[in-house]
Amino acid sequence: MVRTLTRIAVTAGALVAFPAAMPAPPASADRAQPVPLYGSYDTLLDHSQQTFSGQLGSQPRASEPSTQAAAFTTNCDAGGCTAHWLLVDKLAENPNAPALFDYRWVTDRWVSSSQYPFHCDDGSKVTTTRSDFLLPNGDGSFHGERTFTVGAPGDGPGTYWLPFTLTPT
Repeated sequence: MVRTLTRIAVTAGALVAFPAAMPAPPASADRAQPVPLYGSYDTLLDHSQQTFSGQLGSQPRASEPSTQAAAFTTNCDAGGCTAHWLLVDKLAENPNAPALFDYRWVTDRWVSSSQYPFHCDDGSKVTTTRSDFLLPNGDGSFHGERTFTVGAPGDGPGTYWLPFTLTPT
C-alpha cells in the first residue's frame, strides 16, 4: 500500500508540473505593437494647408510651411507605451509653448491631447486644447494632423487644423 501511495504522489506531481511547462500565449497578441519614436526628427508643419473650421484660406490666413526640430524617446511598460516629444528650440512666435508633449499608442497611431497657450490675431492669448495624431509611414517617418480648438477674440470659436510630417534626421 505504501508503494501505491508513492506512485500516486509522483503522478500527481507530474500533472501539476505539466501545465506550468506549457508556453503562455503572448501578452500582446490582442493589440498592435507600437512603432517607436526614437531620436531626432524634423517636424514639417504645412501651414499652407491650414484650415479654420474646415475652410481653407479663411481665418487664419495660410502661411508658409515651417520646420521644427524635435527629439523623441519611447518607453513601454505593462500599462502601454508613451512617446515623449521634446521641442528642441523655443518657438519664436509662441515662446510660452510647452517644450514636451506625451503621446500614447492607441490601436495604430500615436495620439496626444493637452492644454496649449494659443496666440490670437489681436495679440491676446487664450488656453486651447491641442490634439495630435501620428501614423507611421513604414520608412521611419510619420504623418499626422494637429488641431487647436479655440475661442480666440477676432477668430471666434472654431478649430484650426493642419497636417504635419516627422522625418528622421
